[in-house]
Amino acid sequence: MLYNSYETAMLPGVVDVNIAGSGMRVGGLAGQNSRGTVTQCYSSGTVSGQGAAVGGLLGMNEGAVTGCHSAGAVSGWESVGGLVGANGEMGGLITRCYSTAMVNGEGEVGGLVGSAAGTVTECYATGSVSGENHVGGLAGGGLAISVCYATGSVSGRNSVGGLVGSYGNYHELDGGILVDSYSSGSVSGTGTDVGGLVGIIAGNTINCFWDTQTSGQTTSAGGTGKTTAEMEDPNTFMAAGWDFVDQPDGPHDIWAEPHGGGYPILLWQLSPLPKLPAFSGGTGQTDHPYRISTPAELNAIGHNPRLMGAHFELVSDIDLRGIAFYIIGNEFWPFTGSFNGADHTISHLTIRSQVGYAGLFGILASGAQVKNLRVVDANITFSPEPDEEHHYYRFCVGGLVGYNGGAVTHCYSTGTVIGPGSYPGGVGGLVGWNSGAVTQCYNTAVVSGTWWYVGGLVGWNQGTVTQSYSTGMVRGSACVGGLVGSNGGTVTQCYSTGSVSGIGQDSWEIGGLVGNTYQGSVTGCFWDIQTSGQATSAGGTGKTTAQMQTAKTFLDAGWDFVGETKNGTEDIWWINEGKDYPRLWWELGDEASP
Repeated sequence: MLYNSYETAMLPGVVDVNIAGSGMRVGGLAGQNSRGTVTQCYSSGTVSGQGAAVGGLLGMNEGAVTGCHSAGAVSGWESVGGLVGANGEMGGLITRCYSTAMVNGEGEVGGLVGSAAGTVTECYATGSVSGENHVGGLAGGGLAISVCYATGSVSGRNSVGGLVGSYGNYHELDGGILVDSYSSGSVSGTGTDVGGLVGIIAGNTINCFWDTQTSGQTTSAGGTGKTTAEMEDPNTFMAAGWDFVDQPDGPHDIWAEPHGGGYPILLWQLSPLPKLPAFSGGTGQTDHPYRISTPAELNAIGHNPRLMGAHFELVSDIDLRGIAFYIIGNEFWPFTGSFNGADHTISHLTIRSQVGYAGLFGILASGAQVKNLRVVDANITFSPEPDEEHHYYRFCVGGLVGYNGGAVTHCYSTGTVIGPGSYPGGVGGLVGWNSGAVTQCYNTAVVSGTWWYVGGLVGWNQGTVTQSYSTGMVRGSACVGGLVGSNGGTVTQCYSTGSVSGIGQDSWEIGGLVGNTYQGSVTGCFWDIQTSGQATSAGGTGKTTAQMQTAKTFLDAGWDFVGETKNGTEDIWWINEGKDYPRLWWELGDEASP
């Protein structure tokens, strides 16, 4: 067996294998993929193992598997899957893959993956599946499955489902999410917890369906049962918010109606693929970005997962007044490309969200870049229903970005940002939760959070915040700061001046600059003790308004101002002494003079 442990490895396809193993982690291509990338590979033939983690392509996956498929027959004891035996929690991702293999095992047996502790998205399985416990047409057990389907027959004893046998941590009745997926195969079980879609759940099922006629099951632990006619009607799914291509409500490109009708298929199964939305020029490449000149062009990005890795540039100001905006990037399709605002503004962004990550961008993944962008008069409200177990879990709200794992540079936001705050997560005028880099940015938006991690610029910082500031008013219940609510990263040469206050008598860790610092650092930073109403902070130095409007305060801390060279020659800051606080030189442009 091969063992793939390289960050960017691409393994070749394998045809007509006949592999038998006596130990754990047996696969037609590799026994284990650890942190590597397996792309456009396939296997067919027979794979069998007497231990755990047996898959037609991979025994265990802790990296990324994309665009792969398998056929033939797979058998094993536990965690047995047509494509992957066990998809691990440590970064395991399976996307745009399928399996037609017949699968047989004892526990956690699935047509595509046996145990899916990682993420599975945009995949399908059509082979028959049989086992004892936790048996599913797509996955035997799972934690995060979205936009998938299964059509093969499923048989077992306990915890048997047409799509998933069990999902979530069913031992602790915790976690798990199943979104926008369906099953249509026959389902049979001789024991307990047998369902048309899912056998047993410990999590959330959102907009999922199964065929009550072909499955032979009228009940399920999750999802909605429909007749065959209803399952073959795209309107059934579009009414639940599924994105179908070539529909009048926008350039959707996740699901498609097959030629001649039938159950929905994934868009990537179509050939040729539909055209991408039209822009005002460009090809979406790094050196030739798509040019955005209208609200419709901007709003087309969030519709289309195929655009999440593209590159964009604004060529005019955009007014989103009266437009229902589609957030760019989410938990399953984060934005990985670049967006250059080119010093233009996006105004009147209005978002009313109850799920995921809220902002102009929901999630910026590692490597993504947003720069030179002004978000003006934003009105963002995030008001989800709290989960009884997790309360407000991973809810991130920002005027520009909900969660930032990339780089945000030379940007600002104004308006109002309201959210619950969460752990982990946060509410920030610019970024809700930052684990990337925020550099030379500012915020004037009013920020309000009803729970933890609320900051004028960033709600929760685990990355770097450098040479930035906030002047907006901030209110929250715990870990509330004029600049950063909670800091576990680094904050360097920043300041805040906005009013900071707690909500209710039980509010705690309220700071002028930073509410809470845990294993983080704050260097060369200040806040106005008069305008903030706060004499203390978990980092930084408090100053009076007069001191905050004096250059020497900041020069002594090493800040680089226009007209001096002792602290550098990059000319980052400028100040109109006695009348204003320091301003970033890029925001003033030619209007500023030293």
